[in-house]
Amino acid sequence: MNPAAKRLRIVFVVVPCIFMIAMLVLPALNGLILSFDHNGPSLANYKILFDDSMFWRALANNLLVPFGSVIVEFVLGLALALALTARRSRSAIIETAAILPFAIPEIVILTLARYIFMPRGYLNGAIAMTGMHLLPWLSPRSSLAMFTVIVVDAWHVTPIVMLMLMAGLQTIPDELYEAARLDGAGTFATFRFVTLPMLTPAIVGALILRGIDALRIFSTVLVLTGPEGVPVLSTYSYGLWDDAQKPHEAMAASMILALMVTMIGVGGLVAARRFSRDDGALA
Repeated sequence: MNPAAKRLRIVFVVVPCIFMIAMLVLPALNGLILSFDHNGPSLANYKILFDDSMFWRALANNLLVPFGSVIVEFVLGLALALALTARRSRSAIIETAAILPFAIPEIVILTLARYIFMPRGYLNGAIAMTGMHLLPWLSPRSSLAMFTVIVVDAWHVTPIVMLMLMAGLQTIPDELYEAARLDGAGTFATFRFVTLPMLTPAIVGALILRGIDALRIFSTVLVLTGPEGVPVLSTYSYGLWDDAQKPHEAMAASMILALMVTMIGVGGLVAARRFSRDDGALA
């Protein structure tokens, strides 16, 4: 290899490594140290969290909200991907409308959602015109508030899942569908025995990526319900740091969130690799 090219190759490797260490590794280590700092190294900060009922609410919500959001995103994303792929004449207007929620900045989406679901918002205004009782869409500690958060979060990110599944659908050979039609398979049978098996790698990838990303939910909850309306670990940590001025406990909560994201992410990647190996063996 040319010495100049070799040096350039080293630069392209070293510079990103330095950036990763400076931007990710060092702050993470500093946060880890801070989480154990309580008049000396100890687990006191974590014990304080475990004695706080709000922490356990945030931990439970940090699993329930992403789970519900990913399920909604998958169902809607799959339905949209199938509908748009099945159209013989692709409409740019329809495709743009389907992608638009993700293209709009998140703060705009959340502000609009706030005006829709607030106590005297557009949705309750429409309900009032029918003579029905108004609904507390964003009422703290209510299942309705959690439902609202899940719907808004899914509405914003569903286009990403849709695009990933559309990419998977476009890799399925037309010959398989033609063979299914010749065998007399109906729409459901074709989906069950042709589309779904061939689309499974894209489904697994979409669920893993969105599942990991959904665990980091923050702004949707903060804007719609506040730190204590539907608390998750990120907003709980934010409240400890900014409002309660308890940086050590806030960092301990952040470390628990980071550990949870890492464990689920590694588990998802291991499952994906095992699935790809099994799929390759069957092929």
